[in-house]
Amino acid sequence: MCPTPTPPQAALLSPSSSTTDQANEAIRVFLRARAGRALCPAERAEYGRLLGVYTRALRGEMEKAA
Repeated sequence: MCPTPTPPQAALLSPSSSTTDQANEAIRVFLRARAGRALCPAERAEYGRLLGVYTRALRGEMEKAA
């Protein structure tokens, strides 16, 4: 059974941090809070959403560099 749902994670980094860094930190915080146990379906969905944010940010940075 899934514990009480938690709101989507937002990384609290400095304004100079890239979106990719912020998304990566949000993933780390999310997973660290759930260490030692399997993710419930709602948590897996949120993790997937966070990965999508990270992937889009990374692609955007790669496009800027190109």
